Amino acid sequence: MITIFYLLGYLALIGFIVTSFLKIRAYMSKTPSHIRWELYPIPHEGKRAAYGGSYMEEVNWWEHKHTVDHMGDIYFLLREILFLEATFHHNRPLWYRTYPFHVGLYLLMGGAIILVIAAILRLLGCSPDGWLIGLIYWFIQIMSFVGCVCLLYGGIGLMVRRLTDEGLRMFSTFEHFFSIGLFAMFGLTGLITWLTNESFASCAGDFVYNALTLNFVGVGSGGFIVHMLLGFFLMILIPVSFMSHILLKYFLYHDIRWEDIATCTSTKRQAVINDILQYKCTWAAPHINPKGEDKTWVQVATSGYPCQEGEK
Repeated sequence: MITIFYLLGYLALIGFIVTSFLKIRAYMSKTPSHIRWELYPIPHEGKRAAYGGSYMEEVNWWEHKHTVDHMGDIYFLLREILFLEATFHHNRPLWYRTYPFHVGLYLLMGGAIILVIAAILRLLGCSPDGWLIGLIYWFIQIMSFVGCVCLLYGGIGLMVRRLTDEGLRMFSTFEHFFSIGLFAMFGLTGLITWLTNESFASCAGDFVYNALTLNFVGVGSGGFIVHMLLGFFLMILIPVSFMSHILLKYFLYHDIRWEDIATCTSTKRQAVINDILQYKCTWAAPHINPKGEDKTWVQVATSGYPCQEGEK
């Protein structure tokens, strides 16, 4: 049975990687071109970002090379990821619930990465009873406890908020409650495991080390196994649920919110628009294609129709 447990872990990791790749590829290949109404201020505008300016303020801007301040983008994203700044300023009641939830995720994900590093150090010869691994496990103990508490508190808070806030309740579905509830349960099982075992970090560290070395032996805690089985399921769930915004955050900002490359200076953008103009128009509105003719959008845009009587 313990071998099946480890195999499920491998499958969950592979499934997460594959479904994440498919999710990102589907976005890049199937998402239609957006209207490109830039939402200023755009951080990569450098000094202009302070007042919501644009490089298009310059005289004959199309003749100049557009310089992008990538550090501005990075600084903004770090503030948004680490502190959820926009939610803090625009929806403070929600921030009090979603921020602990995200902090819990960050701590547990960060702890998992640190455990992989610890396992590699053990492979290189560090003793699991040595001071370095012991120091790492001490940090993991703190991170796992705080992470589980934050995830549990934030998950319950978000579900209550969706039930009590009229605006959120209108757009909340079973999927929202199911996904958030599973994360809260993951925090609860982790907290129970932390409280009922001498060292949560040792259990987690041994599991990661055994997984890397293909050593399928028990970790001494049934509660930890239940906790990890739930974690395996969540790994598969993230890319296929609304939680996939974790994977698409980069594109949602850079490709939609901040994408300000002028069409007249981008042959790639011109090609995309030319392709779109060849789509068949299926509208039959009086001001678009009243006769329902078989025309492309560019034909409709260049033909024109007289206004009906009474229209201006």
